[in-house]
Amino acid sequence: MLDFAARLFWRKGLTIETSWQERRRHARFKAPKGMVVGWQGGGKRDVSAADMFSMGGVFVAVAQPLPPGTGLELIFDVPSGEVRARAVVRHGRPGQGMGVQFVHMRADDRARLNRFLQQLEAEQRTRTIVAPASWFTLDGQPLDSGEIESHHALFALLHRIYSARLTGKLQLVFGRVERQLFFDGGQLVFAASSDRQDSLGEMMLRAGALTQREFEEAAALVQTGQRFGSAIAEMGVCSVEEVVGWVQRQLTQVTSSVLDYPACRYYFFSSLEKNVVPEIAIPVPLGKLLLEAVRRANDLPLEHLAEDGELRVALSPDPLLRYQAVELEESERQLIDAISGAVSAKELLSRNKLPKDKGARSLYALMVLGIVVSVPQSAGAEKEPDVAIPAPEAKGVPSEKAASVIQFAAEIRKLLELAETGTYYDLLGVTASSPPGEVKQSFHRLAQKFHPDRHMGKSEWIGLLQDLMGRLTTAYRTLVDQEKRASYDQQLAAAGAFTLGQGKTESQETVDECLARAKQCLRGHNFAGSILWLRKCVELEPDVARYRAILARSLAAVPQYRQEAISQFERAVELDAWNTSTYFQFAELYEAMRLPWRAVPLYRKILEIDPEHRKARDRLSELEGKPEEREEKSFVSRLFHRKP
Repeated sequence: MLDFAARLFWRKGLTIETSWQERRRHARFKAPKGMVVGWQGGGKRDVSAADMFSMGGVFVAVAQPLPPGTGLELIFDVPSGEVRARAVVRHGRPGQGMGVQFVHMRADDRARLNRFLQQLEAEQRTRTIVAPASWFTLDGQPLDSGEIESHHALFALLHRIYSARLTGKLQLVFGRVERQLFFDGGQLVFAASSDRQDSLGEMMLRAGALTQREFEEAAALVQTGQRFGSAIAEMGVCSVEEVVGWVQRQLTQVTSSVLDYPACRYYFFSSLEKNVVPEIAIPVPLGKLLLEAVRRANDLPLEHLAEDGELRVALSPDPLLRYQAVELEESERQLIDAISGAVSAKELLSRNKLPKDKGARSLYALMVLGIVVSVPQSAGAEKEPDVAIPAPEAKGVPSEKAASVIQFAAEIRKLLELAETGTYYDLLGVTASSPPGEVKQSFHRLAQKFHPDRHMGKSEWIGLLQDLMGRLTTAYRTLVDQEKRASYDQQLAAAGAFTLGQGKTESQETVDECLARAKQCLRGHNFAGSILWLRKCVELEPDVARYRAILARSLAAVPQYRQEAISQFERAVELDAWNTSTYFQFAELYEAMRLPWRAVPLYRKILEIDPEHRKARDRLSELEGKPEEREEKSFVSRLFHRKP
């Protein structure tokens, strides 16, 4: 047999081209071990291992992928003979490989490839499927890249990102189309797509929200560098609020497209590699979309879930997962109500009156969301109190009894302060004599009220709520465990605090510890959390300008706290009148608030202290050179602004 290098010369003949709309739906299969593909193009010729195959293309393992758009000639062997194709590189990643799309192929070559893929499909269907107990478990390995072949693989990937509370960008490649999902602490906050059909303008045009003339006028403005949303807002076609609503619909559409067509290759870029999360985040209801996708998918391994006698499940101990604000169906609620402690999944499904497929799909959906988790065979069957998962509350008001949003925010801070100064008993609202059942009831009540998912519209609360839920969970797990609770009570008694209410001393919570926690929050762009710890720093050391300046910077990042930021900056410059950095940040705040006349004296003060301060000189020159006010960029402009 001739070697691949000698057989790489193209054989002309009849060609068949497949449209990209068809290719994006081709099933993909793992190539047999040892299979290789010969290729030449871009001035190179090599033989590489094949990773994934489909009728639309192949993923080839190479250390240095060729640039996208590079034309290739391919040759590889299948059981019925050799297959030749012309192809083009669509995407690649150094050290991993490159995705290659077939462009032209002879009819007989295409027939041989089709028979080969049918054989692979039959073989892979007969392989042993991984036990359901390991479907949605965290293996501790970092996410990198891989192939998604089914809805099940996609759901498992998204479950892992959410459960591990990862931050980063998930890039999914569907042939020529790329879609990106952005996560912050496991929450889906943004989405983007290269598909024109997913664009904001096309979506609004299809929905009748824009006329063809308005669409073309806005498209012309986009050519000048504006984003579409900013253009239609400036044209007066839509208000700012309406544009934001349409953007929310666009992000939901992009995410739904990902969930409907899962066959793709993915890459995950962690925030540790680079800042990949957009500055402006619009929360996307991932839980709701996942539920809908699970209910639509027709390729889930539900029969394995229903028949596995080894799988044991329980309600998640993580309140962030257990009390998500999603609209469950009656069948899903019925399963939740039937779970008390660890129970066999097969037994759970058999003793309910649900149809077999319906019950298995409902349990699968709860496991995808993390509301129900798999537990080891040795896990006990301790019965939990009958606390139902509540239905989602109305948006806007945290609960029916909350008098106002301000009162609710104050309640969050009060509990966080109590977590610092009180005991676990104080935080959960129980006494030292309260039985475990009462502790659980109190914890579940608090978790239902303060779960971050229930307040997605209040981004300034998310950091505080996540911090609070972590503290509530720690207190709960300590007080419901007999050994941990006894040890905790001994610690309180030894410290003389078993009267339950005596707070920590300043020596127990030092300024350095608070500052370190604040900086950790700032690195994660969690301004709400940094504000909490910096306020503690200022409380402990009120005459240190540095703490007030850092607190002011965090407050300035949250619009409703900007007046307090001004007060903190004023106090900081009183305490340290020679710190140019503080003056500059103070001036930037005034500019952001569209108060340039207040920023001018601060820039002048900087130049009095340091005449060589270039940034202050430039800002002062620009402000004094403009008689009109400098306008702060609107939310829409910042959202759709095209970076230079």
